Amino acid sequence: MLTKELSQAYDSLPDEVKSALLALSILIDRIGSLPKPDRDELFELLQEWRKASEPDEQRSIRRAMEEILAQIPVTIRTMPLVTENQMGRGRKNWAEHVGKTIRELREQASLTQVQLAQKAGLPQSHISRLENAEYSATRLTLEKIATALGVPVGQLDPCAD
Repeated sequence: MLTKELSQAYDSLPDEVKSALLALSILIDRIGSLPKPDRDELFELLQEWRKASEPDEQRSIRRAMEEILAQIPVTIRTMPLVTENQMGRGRKNWAEHVGKTIRELREQASLTQVQLAQKAGLPQSHISRLENAEYSATRLTLEKIATALGVPVGQLDPCAD
């Protein structure tokens, strides 16, 4: 009986509300499919967005959240003769290399993390996490940072095309 009542209530909703509910359902599924570190960062950015008082700051944080949500899920496969532990260390080495390079280039350009974040359209906390290898940068983030620093992406990421 309850299902029929819910169905009737849903059917009586305006199309705009039905569309919003569908979008919300898709968003919930997408967030649920993210790796835990990305979900945690997304929720942290949401808290920063709620505290942001400037529209530019809110837009910058929203773009970072959209970037996390827009990531295409990647599958990782073990290469022969490489253990899972070695693979994990390789990813950490890559994140450390990229973070160190970002920091060095930022300092060479005499920029603070805040200034680089503004130029790249990213939150300062995101720059900090990348420099400290707490997170691995997405290709889009690397492109934004490279553009802000005036260098090719390949200078940040030796694996870039």
